[in-house]
Amino acid sequence: MPRCCWGIRVWWSTNRFKEQTMMTAYRNLSIRNKLLVSFLLLAVLFCLSQLFNYQQFQRLQQGQQKLIDEQVQVLMQMKDVRVQANTVRALLLGRIVRAGQSGGASDQVIQQQLTDQADALRKLMQDSADSKDIAGLVQSLYQVWGEYATHILQEELPLLNQGKFDAAREQSIGIQAQRISRIRELGDQIAQIKQQQVQQQLGQAAQQVTELRNEIIGFFVLVLLIIALVIAVTSRSIARPLEHLTGWARQIASGELVSEVRSERRDDEVGRLADAFQQMSGYLRSLAQSSERIARGDLTLDVAPQSERDVLGNAFARMVANLRELLQELQEGIGVLATASQEILASTAQVASGAQQTAIAITEITTTVEEVRQTANTATQKARHVSDSAQRTLQVSKDGKVAIDATMEGMSQIREQMHSVAQSIVRLSEQAQAIGEVVATVNELAEQSNLLGVNASIEATRSGEQGRGFSVVAQEVKNLAVQSKQATGQVRTILNDVQKALNQAVLQAEQSSKAVDSGHRQAQSGAVAINTLAYSIEESSGAALQIAASSQQQMVGMDQMVVAMESIKQASQENVEGTKQTESAARNLHQLGQKMKVRVGQFQL
Repeated sequence: MPRCCWGIRVWWSTNRFKEQTMMTAYRNLSIRNKLLVSFLLLAVLFCLSQLFNYQQFQRLQQGQQKLIDEQVQVLMQMKDVRVQANTVRALLLGRIVRAGQSGGASDQVIQQQLTDQADALRKLMQDSADSKDIAGLVQSLYQVWGEYATHILQEELPLLNQGKFDAAREQSIGIQAQRISRIRELGDQIAQIKQQQVQQQLGQAAQQVTELRNEIIGFFVLVLLIIALVIAVTSRSIARPLEHLTGWARQIASGELVSEVRSERRDDEVGRLADAFQQMSGYLRSLAQSSERIARGDLTLDVAPQSERDVLGNAFARMVANLRELLQELQEGIGVLATASQEILASTAQVASGAQQTAIAITEITTTVEEVRQTANTATQKARHVSDSAQRTLQVSKDGKVAIDATMEGMSQIREQMHSVAQSIVRLSEQAQAIGEVVATVNELAEQSNLLGVNASIEATRSGEQGRGFSVVAQEVKNLAVQSKQATGQVRTILNDVQKALNQAVLQAEQSSKAVDSGHRQAQSGAVAINTLAYSIEESSGAALQIAASSQQQMVGMDQMVVAMESIKQASQENVEGTKQTESAARNLHQLGQKMKVRVGQFQL
């Protein structure tokens, strides 16, 4: 492999690793920090755009000021020179026309005008010394004006003071008129050259304005692309994972305990929420599997609570243990009951078949009845013990109901936290509105710049032909102010889009809250199931009480049988009838014991 290709590959791998590292660090930020980073980035971009616009406007303003200082100032000086020359000539002609009458300008006024004009020309020479185009013309203008002023001081004013007005008139309309024409011609040439330079610089300024406008548009497009990228990354980092978790919560709310769902690893609130959903789903699946095994009669499972505070897991574990103990006691009681009923059935059969040998078997029957009575006593005690176990199981089911209530309370707390997240996003939306107010302030500044451009255009119009170029620049400044106003409006639109994205985030948070509400309702359904289980256990407790009562009644019957055996000799026929009834009752009791034995045998301990 060439060295250049190897270097490109290393550079690409390094940049790829840096990009993945930055994206991982961004995903691990909290939602609050993500939103803060996004808003700070938008604020920095906005400030950079305003700083860029300010620098460009400063550069344009400096160019305009340079144009005014270098070109327009020379034109204004030339205007003053021409006006001053016309003023001096008008004063001289006025004295000549008045021919000694009062009201004419004095020699001091004319001399002062000549001195001011000479100073203005010297200043013009200094200002235009660096300009090769007009330096020679200004020098010629200064020489012609010197000749014109010298002639006035040495020739015309003495003639006027001597009253030689005709001679002074000939001087004024003769050589002095030629010098004035030359001064005007030189002034026109200088003004024409300066106007050409002004037009050239105005063209450069217009080109600079166009370049400035293109730079602003390009920078603004770049800012828009960066803002769109920030919005897309933020939305993808927050909204999509929340939508994924919302769908997962809907599946759990509908009773569908899905298997483990793949999700990218992240350390922010969304990642922690996904881990919590993963643990909750696994825990609910394990409880559902345990419930299914219990429903199939398998009590061999061991329910391991997640912690000491796992109310539901501890309740399940106690319920399984109590059910296992209850079934063991029921099996023992049913075995005793089946044995006793079988013995009663055999005894009554023997009594029925041996009615003719009643006298001989009275002793055996009495003994058997006594044994049956003892067995019934034992069965009564077992039945009472079973009844007590059923009462304890009923209490455990009530504890399970309390655990479900605690779980529902936890779901309510999660719902309140989701509402708190929605409120935090609403506050961030209000901060976006505050940024919009700042944009409105910038918009007002743009309107003021527009007003300044209009005023500059008015002033340029007042300046006449010399201010026409400056009017074009002022118009461009006004156009740039309008474009700045449009740019701030677009920024405001983008901020509105950001606020809409925040509103969508609020809607996603509300949907998550609705999913949590659905989970709360699912927990309520679990509470109803626990209540149904408690009701079934309560019915089992009632059945155990009935068994105890039946055993007690059996003991009473056996006592009566002992008493009856004492009178069996006098009422053998009644004894036969009573024996048949006892046989039927024993058979029914035996069948009941067999059925209960089969039912209990379905459970695996």
